[in-house]
Amino acid sequence: MKALLASICSIFAASAAGAASVTVPDNSTSLASVAAATTALLLDAGLKPQNAGGGVFVLDAKNFHCDQHLNGALDASSVRAGLPTLKCRINSQNKRGTTAGQPFGEGRAMIELLQKVQGSHPPGGAAFSDCGMGYCGIFARSIKCTIDTKIGNFSNGGRWSCVFTDGQ
Repeated sequence: MKALLASICSIFAASAAGAASVTVPDNSTSLASVAAATTALLLDAGLKPQNAGGGVFVLDAKNFHCDQHLNGALDASSVRAGLPTLKCRINSQNKRGTTAGQPFGEGRAMIELLQKVQGSHPPGGAAFSDCGMGYCGIFARSIKCTIDTKIGNFSNGGRWSCVFTDGQ
């Protein structure tokens, strides 16, 4: 468990570079199904699609923030010992312990997708997390997905695309 948590934190190591964006189309071979899964999570979270015209709709989750406590140092008698806790919000601040914004219940699934996006690009690309001392702060300035409703064949690609922008 500790190795898994350390792996997650190392994958999310923060970059000192400026904000970076990664565009992921639904027909990406290296990130298969990431755009569709992200779009579904944003819809499930209650984000309202905005009509961009021409059958294209946009979902934009701004300021996605999570506080993750790894809990590896807790006494073994604690039911939380060794189990990470996670609280995520949208329209939030990139600040530890913030309560600004709206709760985002599917944080673990979104973090897994952010991990895939970050891991698919070379160092210096998008960095969504900063970890240390049993805590990880995860932040994306924007997760913006488009849905092209004119495309009815879901297998050929082009219906969903997402742009992930870090907050570094």
